[in-house]
Amino acid sequence: MKTWKTGSVLAAASVIVISQTALAQQTPQQAQQAADQPAEQRGVRTFDPAFFARYNPVTAYDMVRQLPGFAIDNGDSLRGFGATAGNVLIDGQRPSTKATSIADELTRIPARDIARIELIGASAAGDTDVRGYVELANVVLKPAAQVQASTTYIGQLQYQGEHVSTRAGGTRAWKAQDFGGRLQVQASNAQNRGETDIEFYNGAGALTGTRDEFGQQYLNELLINGSFNWTPTARDTLNVTGRIMPRGFNSQSGSISRNTSNTPTAYVADDYTEKDIIYLDLGGDWEHRFSPENAVKLITVNSLVSWRPQEFFQQFPGTGPRSLATRIDTESKRGEHVLRGVWTTKPSDKHTIEIGLEGAFNYLDTSRSISNAVGAGPFTPQFLPVASTRVEELRGEAFIADTWRVNPQFTLDMGFTFEASRITQTGDAEQEREFTYPKPRLQATWTPNKTDQLTLNFERIVAQLNFSEFASVVQLVQGQLTVGNPDLKPAQTWDASLQWKRTIGQRGSFLIKGFYNRVDDVQDFVVIETSPGIFFTGAGNIGEGDRYGARMEVALPLDTVGVKGGMLKFFAQGRKSTVTDPITGEDRPFANDFTFDSNIDFRQDLPGLKLAWGGDYTFPGGETYAFRLTEIQRRDFGQGDLDFFIETTAIKGVTVRLNLDNLGDSPSWLDRRFISPSRLTSNTISSREFRESTNGPIVTLTLQGAF
Repeated sequence: MKTWKTGSVLAAASVIVISQTALAQQTPQQAQQAADQPAEQRGVRTFDPAFFARYNPVTAYDMVRQLPGFAIDNGDSLRGFGATAGNVLIDGQRPSTKATSIADELTRIPARDIARIELIGASAAGDTDVRGYVELANVVLKPAAQVQASTTYIGQLQYQGEHVSTRAGGTRAWKAQDFGGRLQVQASNAQNRGETDIEFYNGAGALTGTRDEFGQQYLNELLINGSFNWTPTARDTLNVTGRIMPRGFNSQSGSISRNTSNTPTAYVADDYTEKDIIYLDLGGDWEHRFSPENAVKLITVNSLVSWRPQEFFQQFPGTGPRSLATRIDTESKRGEHVLRGVWTTKPSDKHTIEIGLEGAFNYLDTSRSISNAVGAGPFTPQFLPVASTRVEELRGEAFIADTWRVNPQFTLDMGFTFEASRITQTGDAEQEREFTYPKPRLQATWTPNKTDQLTLNFERIVAQLNFSEFASVVQLVQGQLTVGNPDLKPAQTWDASLQWKRTIGQRGSFLIKGFYNRVDDVQDFVVIETSPGIFFTGAGNIGEGDRYGARMEVALPLDTVGVKGGMLKFFAQGRKSTVTDPITGEDRPFANDFTFDSNIDFRQDLPGLKLAWGGDYTFPGGETYAFRLTEIQRRDFGQGDLDFFIETTAIKGVTVRLNLDNLGDSPSWLDRRFISPSRLTSNTISSREFRESTNGPIVTLTLQGAF
């Protein structure tokens, strides 16, 4: 473990040294020019298509990801529509959908249709809905006096573990002065294979056996995605988005167990299939501007997912016929309907106020049955706690926000949302609960000059509940049962952070951020008593916890050190969390919370050769833990992940890219330590299972273009 920590520290140190060299190259004259720049121009940085020419972009995504010091954020999985907004706008608007990420939306816009891209800082927040972000990217499309059409396309081949995956699709876009539209059709066939070597030990640490395990997954998907925008009058704008996506999914896994003499003792085969999978989404918004200072916007988001998982598990002894079989049949439907209304008013050039209401109805309907057969005998239904259930959430919230541009250098983004909801569960578990959550937000941004920005943020965040955790889940291959919990609550986080960002020249940046989280109702595994004396592991809440840490990001052009067209990016993040274990009463980390992660990325563009190349290395992170009733799991990763790419634009309008990922076949390790009979009565390890999983290198050939 010391090796990767030392490597990460050295990498960070080298990046800081280079950044200080770059900073030192800023002349006093440049600094004075930044200070003398008109305040109105400090909040928005504009990048014309010429800035991105060296990258030979095909789509808007290719351009946005090259913005200096900017990383695309698709938005958090939080409650409501307003809290899930990403940090990229298209013509000043956010798409009215939660199903499609903003990154996917950008891949459907041809680079030739873009007039410019703006980086909007908080000091310009009075003119733009920043929605709590320090900085936004705004993709501005070219105007069109008459109908113009363009097309982007992509074809991809991927090889991994003796399996070939394919993806092919295209997007046709139309744009005129008052309307525009896009239609995407894409077909995918994905296959991958993973292998796991398992060692078993007794409580004394002696090896008792091994197991070779494999898993193969097959995914077929057809995506049809469309959007339409219309400006019928100078004051009205209408946007509509829709998606239909049928899928087919199958996972086949198996294993061979051996004793210490390498003699097979058991075989396992598992076939998991999801049938009749379909995703349906329809959303839209209408905005009416009464005046330049007043506007009303109505937004609706609607989604439906249905699927029927079926699993057939068989176990065989070392020799002879089948000893046990299990069938699990499930039918599930999930839906979400959101309606949001916002009134935006600007009483002065210093204030932009938003007042609105949002209502939502979410549900998940799951019906699951399980049956066992001993040997070749008949299948007999088995009892499974909370196997079939329907969960419904009716939620409403009222909000008000004020973006106050105190002066050209200082901006306050303040908001308050009050949420009330009712969660009803019926079926095997019946319960109705009501919740209220006040959610204040304050963000202060100081921009003393063109290069520096200091941001202080404080807000309360309420997490999105995963309704599938209200029903029981069985993992047959790993031998785990997680019982559904009707008492599950969303975690609430008081989030405070302080961030400093400095731009370095035209393409570089340096950022450092410290944060602290106070989490109420930390979500984790808990002990559930289904009947007197019968205990299981289930999803639940374990009280209050703390998390704190720091993050650093650096983007440095390397022209000044002799690498023309080179760019080096580095980020590192460390964090520590503490919560009280509900069984032992001792402090421990949050479940599945990484302590450290870092990555270094290099790219060099050679326009004269119509070539770009580079790669990245993800350093091994710290370990994570999970605490169940009868076991403690520790997950860790191997020597790190090394990726490499090379791309060419020798064919006009076409980009061909070759990716070589996971070149070291970095393993992941899972150490399962079992306590018998459970952690309620013992802390002695009775047995141990050590799993090492690999997926193999991945080779991907991508061809994309536009016309």
